[in-house]
Amino acid sequence: MLVYRRPLLSRHIIVTTYAVVLLSWFGLLVPEAKAARSYEVELLIFEHQHQDDDETLIPQFGRSVDLRFSLEQAERRVSTIQPEPALDGHLAKINARLTASRTYDVLYHVRWLQPSARLPHAPRVGISLPASSIRTGIHGIVRLYATDLLFVDVIMRFDLVPTTHSNQLSRQSSASTQRSVHFLKQKRRVKFKEVHYIDHPRFGLLITVWPVNN
Repeated sequence: MLVYRRPLLSRHIIVTTYAVVLLSWFGLLVPEAKAARSYEVELLIFEHQHQDDDETLIPQFGRSVDLRFSLEQAERRVSTIQPEPALDGHLAKINARLTASRTYDVLYHVRWLQPSARLPHAPRVGISLPASSIRTGIHGIVRLYATDLLFVDVIMRFDLVPTTHSNQLSRQSSASTQRSVHFLKQKRRVKFKEVHYIDHPRFGLLITVWPVNN
């Protein structure tokens, strides 16, 4: 009686192949957030033009107080990272299109490099654009942090330029010099090299995160 025996070499090849496949699967399971040594974050903030203040967009008093308090607490722990202008950044083409549009006004376009996003060391990056008589002011915090996934936590305060309509409502009182205040607070999951949009009835934020391994 003849019995066929698989050559030992063939069995070794099969075992090796299975091991390579398993290692590849494990590699795919490694969280993307752990694949980078540093993170390049780019932020673009724009405002919808020709839109008067709407009372429905202004948060209720209690909600406004809560957001002010949250922003003040976050600003006490702001990092030393200083955002820089991103004229040639990943969002430069979008910036150009928004600037050329009559519908939007680009307020702020910056980027920064942060060495870590792991909690609790993920930095809180301060965002600041002083208000003027013709420009909306911005104060806020952006925090990119990683668990097994990447998240961005944003809290912003926008001090709007007083409009003629709001001045008339105030009947030229001292309140006419006060600015309407809008808040934005959101947490969003993000992925590398994608553009993420954070919406607000009056404003818009675009953010993109790129891994830096060097």
